[in-house]
Amino acid sequence: MKKKILIALSIILCVIVIGVFVLAGRGYSPSVGLFLRTDNGDMIILDNSPIVMSARTGNDDMFAEYKSGDKIFVIHDGIQESYPGGTGVYFSIKLADGLESDIPEDVITQLIGLGWLD
Repeated sequence: MKKKILIALSIILCVIVIGVFVLAGRGYSPSVGLFLRTDNGDMIILDNSPIVMSARTGNDDMFAEYKSGDKIFVIHDGIQESYPGGTGVYFSIKLADGLESDIPEDVITQLIGLGWLD
């Protein structure tokens, strides 16, 4: 019984590793960050940098269930060299609930100055 479970877990791990390499080879990146809903669009905060997210799946409600401060995992394409940056998201899932107060204050201040938040 233990041997079957170990084999199954090994196969799952191999599939995940191969999947990550395939995604990386196609220019996709996995990221974990904090979700932020703004007046002008939905963002993920990565290393204190706000990144505007655009759904690339045709599902415009991809981020509807998230609240500001939630910890999310996304698979996205490249990040545009602008401020705030931008990226296309192909997959997202909420990892943990959060609060808006979890967003770093300096990020909020910068986005208010740029007109992204009130």
